[in-house]
Amino acid sequence: MKDPWVVLGEIVKAQGLHGEVKVRSEIENPENFLLPSLCLRCADGSYKPLTVQRYRFQKGGFVLSLVGCESIDQALSFMGCELVCQGSRLPSLPDDEYYHFQLLGLPVFDWQGKELGKLSEIMQTAAHEIYVVQPQVGCQGEGELLLPVIAAYIIDIDLEAGKIVVDPCGKGGVAFESPAELSPE
Repeated sequence: MKDPWVVLGEIVKAQGLHGEVKVRSEIENPENFLLPSLCLRCADGSYKPLTVQRYRFQKGGFVLSLVGCESIDQALSFMGCELVCQGSRLPSLPDDEYYHFQLLGLPVFDWQGKELGKLSEIMQTAAHEIYVVQPQVGCQGEGELLLPVIAAYIIDIDLEAGKIVVDPCGKGGVAFESPAELSPE
């Protein structure tokens, strides 16, 4: 599998007069800004190595101090560039935690082995993430499937096998024992 470039954030403006930049990012671990393998991906598609000296959180974003960027003019030249890192260079996560790039595009199967489609998007909500599954081509009458990322719906994520196993009914792979279970009480 190809080592994908993972976007850590986008430079949205210069911050102050001394070359700092404001970055819009939904990164959970801002220490990743300090990775030695960070690059800038510019609008023209070019990549430039990048070193972040320090970062701080400020008003819904991050302010970064970049090595070699010492003026507002230099900072402005980076506007619109993305901070990226190759996925293999990101720190390992604990068991049962995954980077989004590892999951997007994986085929999704129900607990009985029927392929439902591919994971196309991961939405954030206040309670938990939602997996958006686009149906496989040829499925009639089925639109996208939205699955809360909780144990009742997500049975297994197997990166080695390259698949996600789910229960769209939210019973965690347990078959209904009687029609009475289907009716609300």
